[in-house]
Order: sequence, then structure tokens, then C-alpha cells
Amino acid sequence: MSQTMKGNSSEKKIGRNHNSQKAAVLDMDHIYLTYPQVLWAFTFVGPFSYILWKWQTSLLRLRVFLNKIGLIKKKAVDLEALVGKLVLEQSQAIHYFARTAKGSKLGNIAGFFFADFPYVDNEGKMQVADLFAIDIDLDTHKMVKCKMDDENLTASEALILLWYNTISAQHVKLHALGNWGVNLSDDAKDANPFLHTNSLVTVIYNFFGFTSFPKFFDTWKKQGLLSQDWDPKTFTQTFVHGVNENIWQHSHIVELVKHSEFVSFITKIRTIFHAEFVKYKHMFPGVNAEGLFTGTVLHSLDHALMEWNLEDPLWLDVDDPKFGKMAELGRIVRVGFVPEVPGYYFHRHFKGSGHPFYESVYEKAAKINKRFADHMDTCICR
Repeated sequence: MSQTMKGNSSEKKIGRNHNSQKAAVLDMDHIYLTYPQVLWAFTFVGPFSYILWKWQTSLLRLRVFLNKIGLIKKKAVDLEALVGKLVLEQSQAIHYFARTAKGSKLGNIAGFFFADFPYVDNEGKMQVADLFAIDIDLDTHKMVKCKMDDENLTASEALILLWYNTISAQHVKLHALGNWGVNLSDDAKDANPFLHTNSLVTVIYNFFGFTSFPKFFDTWKKQGLLSQDWDPKTFTQTFVHGVNENIWQHSHIVELVKHSEFVSFITKIRTIFHAEFVKYKHMFPGVNAEGLFTGTVLHSLDHALMEWNLEDPLWLDVDDPKFGKMAELGRIVRVGFVPEVPGYYFHRHFKGSGHPFYESVYEKAAKINKRFADHMDTCICR
């Protein structure tokens, strides 16, 4: 595991979690673990994640085969509505730019802009579009139009690009920021053992996601799920690009509260979370509240919504002549890395944690949206 903080100009050694240095950029994999911590993580975290994706990719192979010979069909879907979900009901909602004026002849339309948008073409090379833009009808919650630079895209193409952006450049920002919501020091372990365990799980999972994940590409190629020329380095490039782009300024996202269940919940629970954190701050030494919120509430709900929104991985068109490679990887991530990981012995939900901070937040969150509250994790564990 990397033991440095990677800045734009130089590499700076960090000492565990307590330090006075200010990071130049977000970073997904930079925190020290001791050998006993790594051993614990590879014993009680890693195997369950590995079993999940091995089993689920096997089922995916079977479904692809049965679909190919006509024994099963993919679920029916309204692609325009699905694109609307991926924009309005996931963390990609932060790319909201503006909406039409009330009474506009164009309708009640919201524009979502993704600047410096990374993607992988069917030659296996990373490209960066100047602007990926989607218009969503806020009355129907459906895609109206989509463009990448000067090219008009279909709903199927928009789906592939949005899903790939979710699993690469967008979602990794949550993982990276979550590193500022952990503390592996002895002080933290004494003050809050539950936080210490959660911190260890988050740090090792970020290591798995950034460093270990690309090593599985050869396995998926042998299974016929990935093209032989899919270069894992290209995938990592989109990861790094997304993290380095930082987080889109999105204070005006409150304009979507009436049109997005996700935005409505997050805007309310974030205020509650920070208020409760102040009460229990003594139990979270060296922890940044926003980092903790991102690595727990935001991260886990992004996963839950990814699972709920993309019900069938076969909706991603691997035969698309321009974007099929991204669809291949997107299917694998959807079945093997999005769902909750079964088998953990440690508790990882706000609900039933027995910890005063998490229980207090959960109690208030459940009054707003119980379904969302029940899926809030206390660490990055998938």
C-alpha cells in the first residue's frame, strides 16, 4: 500500500492520520497500515468481497449466455427514464448547472454539465471530452437530450457514459474524501474503538478499489466478460482524473429538492449529521466531519441507488460500436462490486450500531426516509 501523500509537486510522507499538512489534492490510497492491521483486513474483509464478485460474475456469464441463445430476456426498460435516475438519484446530481425559467416554452428542463469528462473509447484509450451535457425534464424525470462536445447521443449511449462515470471518475471522489473521515491512531482506538474498526475497513477498501481491482482484469478476460485489449491502466487513468478534478461546486443543488428523493434526503440529513457530530466530536479525534459524512452516508447511499437504479446489468450495451468497452466493465462492477457484501462479522450500519452518534443520526434520518436510513453504512465496506 502506498505510504505517501501524492501532491502535484512533490511526495510528502505522512504519519498515520495525525498531521498538520494540508493535502494538495484528494487521494484514494495513501494511509499507512501496520502489518497486523493488513492481516486483519485480509482475513475479515477481503475474502468476502472476493467471494461476492467471483460468484456474481459467474452468474453474469450464465445470464449473458442464456440471453444470447434466447432462453432469457433482459428486463424491459425505459432508457430515457433510467438516464434520468442516474442523474437525479445518485451523486452525479451535483453536476446540476441550471434550469429553465418558470413557464418556459422549452418546458421544466434541468441541465447537468460534466466538464473535462473522461471516458474510454472502443480502442481502449482514455479520452477527455470538454463537456458532457444532459437535459432532464423535471416533470417526467426523463432525458430530453444528451451531447458530448458536438455529438448528439442516444439514451443507450448516455446510460453507458453515465454508468462508467459513476464507477470511475465520480464515485471515487467519495472514496478519496472518505479518507479524511478516518483515524487509525491509538488515541482514536482508545476514544472510539468502533471508529477505529470502521477506519481500518475504509482504508483497506480504498486500497482494494484503487490498487487491487485492476489486477482482476485478466480473470474477466478469460471469462469472456472483458475484451482482450481492455487495459487496466486506462481504467486507473480515469480514476486518477476523476479524483484530481476534485468536486464540482454544487450549493445550488437545493433547487432539485422537490425533484430528487436523493437530494431531498441528503440536504436534510447533512445538517443533522453535522449537528450531531459537534455533540460527539470528542469521540472522533482528528476526524473531519465532512469526510466522515462522505465516507459513510453519501458513499453507502450512492451504492444503494446504483443497485436500485440499474436493475439489470444487461441494459448496458456491450455491442455499442463507440462505448461497448465501458459497458463490459460496467456490467462487472454492477454485479460484483455495487451490492452489499455478505458475511462480515463486524457491524457496519448506522441502524443497530449501539454507538450514540450513529444511533442518533439514524433515528432522525429514519423519520425523513427510512429506506435510505436503513442503508447507511458506518464505513466504506463495498
